[in-house]
Amino acid sequence: MNLPIALVIGGVVLALPLAVNAQAPAKPAAPAATATPAKPAAAASAASAQPALEAPPPPTAPALGDSLTGPAKQDYESGRLLFRDGDHAGALAKFSSAYDISKDPRLLWNMAACEKNRRHYARAVGLVRRYLKEGDATLPAEDKADAAELVKVMEPFTAKLRITVSEPGAELTLDGEPLGASPVVPVVVDMGVRKLVVRKAGFEELTREIPVGGAAELAAELTLVKIVHQGRLTIRAPKDATVSLDGKVVGSGAWSGTVASGGHTLQVTAPKMRLYQSEVIVLDKQTRDVSVSLEPEPSKGLPGWVWIAGGAVVAGGLATAGYFIFKPSPEYQGPPGTLDPGVVQAGAPFTFR
Repeated sequence: MNLPIALVIGGVVLALPLAVNAQAPAKPAAPAATATPAKPAAAASAASAQPALEAPPPPTAPALGDSLTGPAKQDYESGRLLFRDGDHAGALAKFSSAYDISKDPRLLWNMAACEKNRRHYARAVGLVRRYLKEGDATLPAEDKADAAELVKVMEPFTAKLRITVSEPGAELTLDGEPLGASPVVPVVVDMGVRKLVVRKAGFEELTREIPVGGAAELAAELTLVKIVHQGRLTIRAPKDATVSLDGKVVGSGAWSGTVASGGHTLQVTAPKMRLYQSEVIVLDKQTRDVSVSLEPEPSKGLPGWVWIAGGAVVAGGLATAGYFIFKPSPEYQGPPGTLDPGVVQAGAPFTFR
């Protein structure tokens, strides 16, 4: 049975009760039988032979705290303490852990109480619906009625969002929580601005902020755009220049066009001008502008008259040098010597060492 949390931990009055350690009250006693006229003997003996028609009362389910054991019970008790202290996020974590261990649907009710106090009405509604579905065979009719009424109270603070994506298999997240791959079923969301992100390989990531409020249902249609690996290149060169890209002539003078992303070899030529060559890198969706200035080619040689005049000068110089080199030496005209040829006098004896 669900009792208000104030009855369990005292002093805290909450609109949504928790499932606590409480036994279901005993059913009221059946009213006393009234006096009836005496039946004939035959009828009385037939009636006494028939079994009693009153069904026995249904067995009472053990309280939540009594049915849990081990770590599940420890987490449950910790969750109650945290809930009392106002730490609803911590209490939610403990109740969730206890549910994962025990799978007791009554813990879903406690988890819904935490989400409600955190103003997460969409999550609270989802948990209450799970509580009704998983506990259908064991929950008392009174608890089911309370849960259904609570859903009606919280639903006006939520909206149903239908999401349509142009591409199947796209991964969706809503406020940071995964929704799965498209197509996805409608989801219940809280009021406010919700952030939806769609991702798929080969497509640009799409982010959409969706305001929620007022309408009970709303739709979001999302179109993904393929990633195109190309950009735009503009070349500005002299009018008489020829522009080549990756070895192919693309135009004369100024040229602009779409190219694949990556590196490209740019060549620009013009008569009597030096070749211009450069590597140009274009990124996705980039517009690249390249201005080219050409330089004149250097002269290939000197004019012919320079070579003729220079040759004459060189020839004259060689003739003059040859004259002085090969000119015969003049004969000696002085007095004759007194020594025999090949004889040299020394002033002092010369000793070899």
